Amino acid sequence: MKTFTHVIAVTSLALSGLALSSCAETATSVVSENGYAIDVLELDGTDTLAFDPAPAFEPAAQSTIEFWVQPKWSETPEFDPVVLASSGEQGASYLVAIQREKDGLAIMSGEQMDVAPFDFTDGELHHVALIDLGTSVAVVIDGELITELEMTFQAMETDGFYVGSAFGGEDGFEGVIGGMRIWDTAVPTDTLVAFQLKDVLDESDPHPDLDSLSVISNFAEEDLIVVKQ
Repeated sequence: MKTFTHVIAVTSLALSGLALSSCAETATSVVSENGYAIDVLELDGTDTLAFDPAPAFEPAAQSTIEFWVQPKWSETPEFDPVVLASSGEQGASYLVAIQREKDGLAIMSGEQMDVAPFDFTDGELHHVALIDLGTSVAVVIDGELITELEMTFQAMETDGFYVGSAFGGEDGFEGVIGGMRIWDTAVPTDTLVAFQLKDVLDESDPHPDLDSLSVISNFAEEDLIVVKQ
């Protein structure tokens, strides 16, 4: 598995781009604001990123997982493509997948599984946030509360953290995943919206929950950065 770098402070990438553009049905959308753009990872269904298990990937009593996603398969697969998973032989602490018909978000933790309905067929990037409140998981997409699921993320022994598959290497995700952040607190929705297109490590405009940031993506390097060990 790919090893990742432990750091306390990093400089995020600032990519140029339009506010939101998609040049063709199979093109990758670009989302940016005021000179900042999300880092994106484009997967063709055969690639995946795998990282060794670490405390930063384990769910806290309350936690938040946020990312941007654009499913791009043209033919319906025989499985629900996984966006991310912290999983092992006994199951997943959490697993997030786009349903094969692009009509919802499937979320699994331990023996718990539920679906948040959403239409991903427009071919655009969408901002997704899963907020574990300790008693339920709020699903927020593009700043709107879609549903609140009667489940929580369970701490389980895992073999690793995966981007684009459940266990690495098989049944891969086809599309774009970007701007991934994992927090060990329930970040309020208004804060998520305010900072979804900002550099959360920018000291000139500090994120109110920065001390709770555990992991942030650096997909330009096909990597994740552990901010807090």
